[in-house]
Amino acid sequence: MIKNLYLTLYNLACCAGWAYVLGLTFQTVNQDRNIDVSAAKLWAIVEIPLKIVQTAAIMEILHAMVGIVRSPVFSTVLQVSSRLALLWMINDLVPETRAHWGFVMMVTSWSLVEVPRYAFYALNLWNAVPDWLFFLRYHLFMVLYPTGISGEVSCMLSALPYVTNGAYAIQMPNDHNVAISLQFMIYLTLVVYVPGSPFMYQNMNNMRKKAYAKKNEAKTLKKD
Repeated sequence: MIKNLYLTLYNLACCAGWAYVLGLTFQTVNQDRNIDVSAAKLWAIVEIPLKIVQTAAIMEILHAMVGIVRSPVFSTVLQVSSRLALLWMINDLVPETRAHWGFVMMVTSWSLVEVPRYAFYALNLWNAVPDWLFFLRYHLFMVLYPTGISGEVSCMLSALPYVTNGAYAIQMPNDHNVAISLQFMIYLTLVVYVPGSPFMYQNMNNMRKKAYAKKNEAKTLKKD
């Protein structure tokens, strides 16, 4: 019971946070009616709530690791870490990436996926998921995963011209004997996206099939 209450509060809080980000994004885009104008100002509007609600997803990794949810650890780490890298390593450090249409697409796609996902998780704890929410949970990804990935990749590509000169890099020699290049990290992330993106999409498709199989089995048992 305590676990369910905690997870319910966590999921509802995340749902509300993403709904707030989505509302701010829609309001901005609707007012401007120009994607370039919206992109130039959206970061200043959504930065704080976006950072809070996306960083809170670290808890999902912990939930999976300690076993209080049945989510696979690997795919959870892959999705959460890639988003955090984009948000804190690229969007936060390279201003040009957040004044780009890809940033608007990325934030919109993330929000449209996460609002029903967290609502689904909260209600599923109490076996109270309505059919329309079940449908959204297992079908929106078919469109929003590709649009989200497109936005993410466009943000990374838009950062490259501004980091090729060694900007945002820690060069050797230094006290810790560690060299870190944002340019290298972006290239590495793009390489990971090649197998990672279809893997995450197929993983979600497999989850959809299992969820429908379980739902149909439950309906059959009720009839019997």
